[in-house]
Amino acid sequence: MDYVAPDGRDRIIPRFHIKPVRDNFQSEKQGREVWTDVEYVELIVPGDNKNIVDVAVKDEHRDRWPTKYAAFKANMEAPESGTPLDEWAGVGRSQVIELNSVHIRTVEALAGLSDSQLAKCVPMGGQALRAKAQRFIEQTEAEKPIAEMTQRIRELEEKLTAALEVKAEKVTA
Repeated sequence: MDYVAPDGRDRIIPRFHIKPVRDNFQSEKQGREVWTDVEYVELIVPGDNKNIVDVAVKDEHRDRWPTKYAAFKANMEAPESGTPLDEWAGVGRSQVIELNSVHIRTVEALAGLSDSQLAKCVPMGGQALRAKAQRFIEQTEAEKPIAEMTQRIRELEEKLTAALEVKAEKVTA
């Protein structure tokens, strides 16, 4: 299961969890049921509820998703990169719930859906919705330098204000 979007992003959503597994050797040896907690990962393809694989965690999973694995180990919610759908004005609340039910939680995940996945999870108006998500991402990327410059200007204004206050205090002292 190695789904990679055309832009090179990993499209698999990993969900790490603990699963109790029967330890057959210890159960036979002790003459009672013995269970062990084992790390598992659900590998989810956004937009495809029928293609979820649940396997024991291996080094390849830890290496492929180190941030999400670290969040799991720290007992935190795994971070999802991108713009959450519920914070995007491009969809209504009911669409957010519908898309979340098929593991699509970000605008980027929606924009990266293939035609077949889109047909399964958003059969009516899916193409337009995906195009809207793609335009949003393009626009956000185009505005990124302006946002960075605006932030830098704010920081410089704060430093200048602080320096002027210090200078004013020295003059009055």
